[in-house]
Amino acid sequence: MANRPLGYRGEKFDDVCFQKRLRDSYPLNQPPATLKNARLMEIPFRKAQRFIHKYEWLGTMGTTKFSLGLFVDGELVGVGCFGLTAGTGALTEPFGEGYRNKGIVLVRGACAPFAHPHTGSYLIGQAKKELTKRGYLFCIAYSDPEAGEIGTIYQATNWKFYGFTSPVNYLVRPDGKRVDPKIIHKYAKKHSITSSEQKQRFIDDGYTFEKGSRKLKYIMMVGNKKQRKDMLRHKKIEFFPYMKREVGMENLYSKFVEAKS
Repeated sequence: MANRPLGYRGEKFDDVCFQKRLRDSYPLNQPPATLKNARLMEIPFRKAQRFIHKYEWLGTMGTTKFSLGLFVDGELVGVGCFGLTAGTGALTEPFGEGYRNKGIVLVRGACAPFAHPHTGSYLIGQAKKELTKRGYLFCIAYSDPEAGEIGTIYQATNWKFYGFTSPVNYLVRPDGKRVDPKIIHKYAKKHSITSSEQKQRFIDDGYTFEKGSRKLKYIMMVGNKKQRKDMLRHKKIEFFPYMKREVGMENLYSKFVEAKS
């Protein structure tokens, strides 16, 4: 599994998250994990892509704009990829149109199986500082029940849970990888054809469509205290208690709706 092939997805709705399954199955032949001398820096797309291909549930880069890598003694142990998302209103939903350009999405993230158990939390803490330097005021992240994810890392680092996404119809490559359906419009523009024509081209090439599950939505506010206070005055979403793994991955949304009613 250390070099899992593209297309490997693990077990859907596993009670144990994909990252832990990967960690537990990895042959540990590395020195004892540490975070001493850990350093976060921006890394090239291709370097991040190789890491995500090996260690992340979807194994694709999504709509990555930039990637931050955490290194320990020169070894890349964690990657966070930041960008936009297929949801057109994702960045305006929390605080309105005026904050659209002040938000970013953590579109992909993973840690190496041999990394220190707290690498994810440490990476998020360091990324929060970096996002603030870049002028962002909030970051959105999603956890996917299909990957056995309930957002443990976000709960541990004090993100706010604000509900579920609507299901998305993914475009699925012939090798089984899901990709953002926005690439239909991207490639249509590149080839100077209509989106319908490009969609048909993908279908002819063996692409299919698959309806994904609802994902849990988390938000982390960055910036200084005054900026966060001002932003909360414009809050258009509701924060909810964290979901718990015990209810079962496939039951999360129904339990959420039940608790709200």
